[in-house]
Amino acid sequence: MKKSIFVIDDEKDIREILKVNLESEGYGVTCFSSADDAKKGFASGKPDLVILDVMMEGKDGFEFCREIRSNERLRSVPVIFLSAKSEEFDKVLGLELGGDDYLAKPFSIKELRSRIKAVLRRSDIQPETTRPGILKYKGVELNPELYSLRVDNEDIKLTKTEFGMLSLFMKNPGKIFSRDNIIDSIRGQDVYVVDRTIDVHIMNLRKKLGNYKNIITTFSGVGYGFKE
Repeated sequence: MKKSIFVIDDEKDIREILKVNLESEGYGVTCFSSADDAKKGFASGKPDLVILDVMMEGKDGFEFCREIRSNERLRSVPVIFLSAKSEEFDKVLGLELGGDDYLAKPFSIKELRSRIKAVLRRSDIQPETTRPGILKYKGVELNPELYSLRVDNEDIKLTKTEFGMLSLFMKNPGKIFSRDNIIDSIRGQDVYVVDRTIDVHIMNLRKKLGNYKNIITTFSGVGYGFKE
């Protein structure tokens, strides 16, 4: 089935370039010149992905992304930011607000196509964090719906990043995840994680799991996983 993409950008040239190139790749593309215009599109349909300009007249892309993430029906829709703002601070802010990727203008169409494919691939395989169903292993009980963890009936506080990682491991017992796999899988869940911090998050998770710390296994030179 053809994937649908909403392009929201106040520059007509950008909209036309993206529409022509992405439709040639087989996507269904609908363009909007502002966040307010896009709301009409969201009211009648839910796209598979949104390409969102940051600097627009009226409501900017950061603010609109926040609205998307606060909408229960739309919160799982992947968002790729396009922006003339190329500073690291802006990229981090965009990702922390719920963006799945961030590409600075001017950009390469080839690179954008590659990133779209990667984000859609992650979206297809990534489990919904709001899906009901408690994950259990012995005395460890993780509730994805309530973002809660209990270890031997004791409530344990997790950061969003720690929760995302533990949820990923428990939903995929026996599977080995590289650092890149982990980053790709939990990005877009209102968290920001980079390669150099993965080991620290793993260490903190193991401390919080107490007697069950060894269920998170290190596979030397490869990555991490959940071992029953």
